[in-house]
Amino acid sequence: MRYSLKGRVWMSDYIQNLINDMKRVKSDYGEESLSVKEVLNLPAFKGYKLLAGGEGLEKRCKHITILETPTGIDWLEGGEFLLTAGYAFIRNEEYKENLMIDANAKGVSAIGIKKNRYFGNISNKLIAEANEFKIPLIEIPYDVVYTSTISSFYDMLFYRKNEYILKLNDIYEKLINLSFENKNIDGIIYSLSNLSNSNVFLFDDSYNLMCYNIINPEKYDRLSIISPFNKMNINMIKQIENSVFNAEIHNSFISLYPIIVKGKNVAYVYITNEMKLDKLAKRTIEYGISIISMKLETERTTSILKSRVNKASVEIMLNSNELPDEFYKNVELNLNWDEEGLLYGICIKLNLKEDEDIDEHQSIIYNCLNSIIDKNNYLSTVNNDEIFIVIKCKSSDLIDDFLSRLVEQIKIYEDIFKESIGVARPYKELKDIKKLYEEASLAVLFSDNDIVLYNSLDTIKLLYPLKNSSEIQKYYNGTIKSLEKYDKKCGTNLMETLETYFKYNFKKSLVADKLYIHVETLRYRLNRIEEITGYSPDDSEGLFALQMGLKLKKLIKIK
Repeated sequence: MRYSLKGRVWMSDYIQNLINDMKRVKSDYGEESLSVKEVLNLPAFKGYKLLAGGEGLEKRCKHITILETPTGIDWLEGGEFLLTAGYAFIRNEEYKENLMIDANAKGVSAIGIKKNRYFGNISNKLIAEANEFKIPLIEIPYDVVYTSTISSFYDMLFYRKNEYILKLNDIYEKLINLSFENKNIDGIIYSLSNLSNSNVFLFDDSYNLMCYNIINPEKYDRLSIISPFNKMNINMIKQIENSVFNAEIHNSFISLYPIIVKGKNVAYVYITNEMKLDKLAKRTIEYGISIISMKLETERTTSILKSRVNKASVEIMLNSNELPDEFYKNVELNLNWDEEGLLYGICIKLNLKEDEDIDEHQSIIYNCLNSIIDKNNYLSTVNNDEIFIVIKCKSSDLIDDFLSRLVEQIKIYEDIFKESIGVARPYKELKDIKKLYEEASLAVLFSDNDIVLYNSLDTIKLLYPLKNSSEIQKYYNGTIKSLEKYDKKCGTNLMETLETYFKYNFKKSLVADKLYIHVETLRYRLNRIEEITGYSPDDSEGLFALQMGLKLKKLIKIK
């Protein structure tokens, strides 16, 4: 990817602000802590003996505090490793008996009591409560000097905090470098996955998987099953699409991050892990998300510009009588098309209802196309309710595969709309784009929510050059036009009846079922069609005339 000088300056400022923000040790960095087990393993804590509460050794200690006043426990904030010789309890047995209960209420992580000093015997009640609350109860050797233990604790805590910041800084610098090293999204996802030790999946805004990296490949099948982007969870995802979603599913911890560019969701990063993410991993992912967002915004801007150029090129080629060969060559170079292969023109007709939004339909179709082929590898333009595209394929098998995948994608939305597709004959040169368009447009006219190939059209393609002929118009007027006028005047649906009659091969019972009418009603309508047009739908000559009239009706409406 190439960056303009202006783009580099913008990105540099953006990244520098993030780095400065990261290097400022915020309050949440101050929440770094040591486990009770880690504290007891420090050299200065040699001789400390665990008496009870062993299940709480992983509790986090943010402070080490000396308790020698009866009310001192009231001032605790939680996460303390308490040290006491018991002086606070000499004349107050109540405080002594309630020590563990009060400590648990305050969120104390561990309690160390100095041996053979003021506290006296450690009761069975205290030991039982330590086990119940999972608060490590520790015996401190008589000769321990608090200064050495406290300084040792905070030295390690300071080292841990700095280690965290250095690690985070190193990780972010690696992610930043990726954005300047011409790395594609796949490379960034791979690096983010390894740096956070997580399985990372990137989906586009239509929930299609773009790329992924899995730390434990043997878990892939299970992970794919719990992907949030299935039919059951789509509605849920839409409800939380503007915020981070976290959950635990099937013993896996998952997170879903929306990628928002200019206020619009353009992608989703889906994270799965066998273990709950620690703070370092979370920060890594958050910074990775910012890099992915910048990358996608840059690619999106580039793609939009390229799409606009491609669309303008199509319109120039369709509306110009003659263009230099160099123009066509530059268009193909811009698309990175190989010299080998044939060009295919495809026309997709949007079958809209009166209250449907054409922009929404177009967006869905382009999403379907982009899930199959790189949006920068095809030409396209929109003409009213038709989308015309040109692609290059090396073999007919590839175009067949493309069309089947396109239909498969469109079927996902069949409860919303149906589309018709027309396909032109293949051509070798882009200068034949007008023929590609005309043939695809003609083919789609005779499509009924299916694919129609221009080559499959019979006499109609022979008549196409004569579409503006007065004889074609006269034939249409003498067959179908009178029927159209009658429907409009009387509010009947004889045209629909006739079209359905041909569609289902003159099988009266089937046609009646499709029209939700009785067979006798169908016979009545067919008789009325004969009376109005002069042609009988029950004999071969009449059938040919009426069918040709219907085809010419579509033909003469081509601009």
